[in-house]
Amino acid sequence: MEELKKRVFLVDFPDDLDHAIAYFRGILRDTRLTTVLTVQNLTTIELDWQFKEGWNTIGALLSHISALQHYFRIIYIEKRAMTEEENDSLIPALDMGIHLPSLISGKSITDYLTELNYSLEEFLESLSTLTFEDFSEVLQNQDYGECCNLAWILFHMIEDEIYHRGQISIILKLLKENEAWQK
Repeated sequence: MEELKKRVFLVDFPDDLDHAIAYFRGILRDTRLTTVLTVQNLTTIELDWQFKEGWNTIGALLSHISALQHYFRIIYIEKRAMTEEENDSLIPALDMGIHLPSLISGKSITDYLTELNYSLEEFLESLSTLTFEDFSEVLQNQDYGECCNLAWILFHMIEDEIYHRGQISIILKLLKENEAWQK
């Protein structure tokens, strides 16, 4: 994400790229950049802070965002089951809940930003294998019940990151309020 330090308010539609893919690439990059800009200066203490036991931390949410992007790439674009190694590394961040204590890890923001960048770049690379027909093909989906298509699934992945960025903003407000109260 090094090359993207400032939001760009245009989605680029190059002549050599399917416009559906170009659109998704543009909103994926902007969604991720906005997340990065929200968290880029946080300390490890801020990343691991919990309002109450059992609550998500910012670091756990960032791990969840990265893991979810890997999951969507593997399941919906590569159309394969996760390997045992992928399950072991992704399930804690995907499910969170009982795994939350293991997600409070003392990692630095640099570590999280590296993970976020890697998951995005892997995802963007996988998009280059798709056609418009892939986006519009109706899929039977156990996660979402009714039939859906890849375009809707990718929208949902982006929506999920934005939702979790909202949670991050709330946690930051609670953290600042807690710091002010302790002074």
